[in-house]
Amino acid sequence: MTDNINTPTDEYHVASLVAYCMQDQIGEVTQAINAIEGAEIHATSVEGKIVLTLEGDSHKTIGKRMDQLRIHQGLINLSPVYHQVLDEGQ
Repeated sequence: MTDNINTPTDEYHVASLVAYCMQDQIGEVTQAINAIEGAEIHATSVEGKIVLTLEGDSHKTIGKRMDQLRIHQGLINLSPVYHQVLDEGQ
């Protein structure tokens, strides 16, 4: 079995997620999301719900970016909704 962690791929991954954070930390959580490469916020609510997408070149990249968010103390829950993979080499 080979380890292809550093091997570039022709894949393009996009995942949509719903984050739920503490109402008094919406600003901090949105800043944390915006600081992640390939992250984009599409909607927020005053109740603390945030709809976002993550883009990357592999499942592993998406997972790492999700892990970066999960450790934020203001985040209560992070739920994946959709994940699409496109082969840009075709």
